Amino acid sequence: MERFLIPNSPWIDFGNYSNRSIKVPQASFLQRFLAWLIDQAILIILYSLAMFVIGLAAGVYERSQIQIPGLILSLGLIGFLLVLWLGHFLYFGYFWSRRERSIGMGMMNIRVVKVDYSSLSFVGAGLRGSIGYYLSGLIFCLGYLWFFVDEQQQTWHDKIFNTVVLKG
Repeated sequence: MERFLIPNSPWIDFGNYSNRSIKVPQASFLQRFLAWLIDQAILIILYSLAMFVIGLAAGVYERSQIQIPGLILSLGLIGFLLVLWLGHFLYFGYFWSRRERSIGMGMMNIRVVKVDYSSLSFVGAGLRGSIGYYLSGLIFCLGYLWFFVDEQQQTWHDKIFNTVVLKG
């Protein structure tokens, strides 16, 4: 397995190593995929609960006597898609910038950092988890599969946001 070279940093104590860099093992594709599945399951549950509550409040279920015009439903769908994007942005932005790992990544014992070993910013992490994931999956998931042909084992969203996913 390929190892990613991390430069020593003055604010990170790596101990008494004689060289100026250490080798940190990268996460496998399976670890990354399982972490992604766990995170998506968490987000789907949260979105489903939110939509159920909103649906009850709006009266859109079959026993409701309230009729909602198609235009409002269309605007609601657009709003829901924006909420999905915002939810991903906030979820990944918070966890990756504060803890370097999402809940799924924590369960798989992997973390995401910039290639210089620094933490992602909130905005950078949020964009990576929302727009970056979308771009990697856009063309037959080619951006995710790029992991297998790239020497650094980076996906498209890793390349775009200058990140790497490491074990530990």
